This record gives sequence, C-alpha cells and structure tokens, in this order.
Amino acid sequence: MQETQKTVTYSKTMTAAAVVVLATGIILLLIYAKSLLMPLITGAFLAMLMVPAVTRMELYNIPRVLAIFIALLLSTVAFMGIGWFFGQQISNFSQDLSGVEIQFDTFINNISVFLEENLGMKDALNFKSINDKIFLFLKENATNISSAAFSTLGSLGLLILIPVYIFMFLLYRDHFTVFAVRLFNNHPQARVIEVVTDLRSVIQKYILGMLKVMVILAILNIIALSALGIRHALFFGIFAAMMNVVPYVGPMIGSVLPILFALLTKDSLFYPLAVFVCFTIIQSIEGNYLTPKIVGSNVNINPIISLVALLIGSLLWGVVGMILFIPLAAIIKKLLELSPSTEVYGFLMGEEVPSLAKPKKKLKLPRFIRKDKI
Repeated sequence: MQETQKTVTYSKTMTAAAVVVLATGIILLLIYAKSLLMPLITGAFLAMLMVPAVTRMELYNIPRVLAIFIALLLSTVAFMGIGWFFGQQISNFSQDLSGVEIQFDTFINNISVFLEENLGMKDALNFKSINDKIFLFLKENATNISSAAFSTLGSLGLLILIPVYIFMFLLYRDHFTVFAVRLFNNHPQARVIEVVTDLRSVIQKYILGMLKVMVILAILNIIALSALGIRHALFFGIFAAMMNVVPYVGPMIGSVLPILFALLTKDSLFYPLAVFVCFTIIQSIEGNYLTPKIVGSNVNINPIISLVALLIGSLLWGVVGMILFIPLAAIIKKLLELSPSTEVYGFLMGEEVPSLAKPKKKLKLPRFIRKDKI
C-alpha cells in the first residue's frame, strides 16, 4: 500500500515538474525567438483569414498561386491605403497645432488664475514650461509618427516576412492538413480534420468579427464627433475604433485624445463632456452587444484570461503581443475543449455557460485527402 502511494506521489511530482519545465521553456522561447515567432504567427493568422477568399477564387478555376497573389496584392494595397490615410491625417493634425496651442495657453492661464485666486498658489507649477515642451515635441515629431511606426515594423521583419509566410501557408494548407492527419493517425481521420477546421474557424471568426466591430465603431464615432463639430472627426473616430483591438486599454486611449482636443478647441465644457458621454455609450454598445453577437461565443474568453493574455503579450512582445495573444488564448481554449480530461479548463477560460450539445453534422472529407495517401 505504501509503495503504491509513493508511486502515485512520485508520478504527480514528476508531472508537476514537467509542466513547470515546459512552461519555462515556452516562455524562454517566446522571449528569445520573438523575431522569428512574431511574423510567423501573424502570417499564420492572416493566412487563415484569407483562406475563404483564395478558396472562392479557386472554385472559378483560378490557379492557386495566382489566387494567392491576387489576395496578397489586394491586401497590400489596402494596407498601404490605410497607412497613407493616417499619414495625411497626422500631417493635417500637426498643421492644426498652432491654433490648438493658443487655446491651450488660454486654458493654462485660466487654471493659473483659479489656483492663485482660490488657493493662493502662485507659480506653484510651471505650466508655461510644460506647455512649451509638449507642443515643441508634437511639432517636431507629429509628421514623423507614421514613418516611425512603419520603420519599427520593418525593423522587426514584419513587412518583409509576413507576406512570404502568408503565401507559404496558403500554398501548402492542404499539405499541413495531411500532415496533421498522419501525425495523429491513432485518431479518426474525420476528427482530426474537424479539429483543424475548428482552429481555423476560431481565428477567422475573431479577426473578421473584430474588423466588423471596428468598422461599426468607426462609423458611430465619426457620426458622434461630427455632430458635435469636433475637428478631425474622421481621424479620431477611426483611430479610436482601431485602438479597440487592444482590449481594456485601447478604448480608453482612443477616447482620451478627442476629449482633450474638444477641451482645448471648444469654448465650453459641454463638448468634452458630450464626447465622453458619446464614447461611453458607444463602448457600452460594443461591449454588451456588438462583440458578443458579431465575434461569437465560440471565440469569447473569460475577461480574466483576456487580461492575463494581454499583460503577458505586452510584457513579451509589446503592442503586437497585446493583439496576437488574445486569439492565441482562444486557440488554447479550443484545444482544451477537445479532450475530456482538459475540457473543464476550456470551460474555465470561457465566459458563457455552454448550451445543450447538439448533434454535429456528418463531416465530408476534403478531396485532397484519400485513404491511399494516409
């Protein structure tokens, strides 16, 4: 009896040690292989997003290589268009800083007078020096923000490697599926294909859902800011919508800029308060309706897990990690749900109580997988 108990204890200890070693190895790999894994994972996610478009073109007898090239070309044009748009908007914003600086001077003088008359604080804080430093920095760097962002991405190898990875993942996607089937040959072939399809669906639903949510948020933000007469409403609206990709922190950053701009450029406190109320209402709509309905419950993960993934991604890979680690957590949740022994941990990562299981439709095996090849 004691021998059996010792064996069980030893087995549990070895399992715990193996988990610790594995977790440590994964963390070290994420840190030291950052330049390799970041573009690789980004390319894999974007390739999964582009699979439906490439597949649809292939149905019209367009060769796979040509279909991938067309999809990449359109994506590159769209990316360059977004970069050009923000470059123009930032340039226009930098040209408008002179007028904003005058308003900021008035605002600072009013604060100084209020502190001196009511609290007896005369020159307690050197507001003028702060003012000069802020606007000197903005004027010198505002026109270089977009180019600096692109050069940062380029230094990481993203702009060069991501299209290459996307092309390869799309070109050999059938080969990867056959590899998965052969690797897990002790599992039913249909089940392995189902898992691969589900993982691809997780990424597609997350990215497409977030893009749809961003478009809706951008429209609502622009309408609200334009109705209030806030200058650069187009830029602030789209910027706030794009910042929504970064959970929790992004919406706050996206709303602070237009609120401060309204405070400095309008002659009434009504406008910054109105911007705050509008953005609060829009974010409530996004959090309670848009994201749950559009992104889908299959991708949603627990807010605590989202925050942990966000912090880990920020710590290891910066802003890019904050974006990538959320869908990675969704993939881990999906993988945990596949095995009965780990399904409870997948449930823990989720945020909704699963409904009664419905019978799954019979899977049809893809044409490229034949029994003689496996």
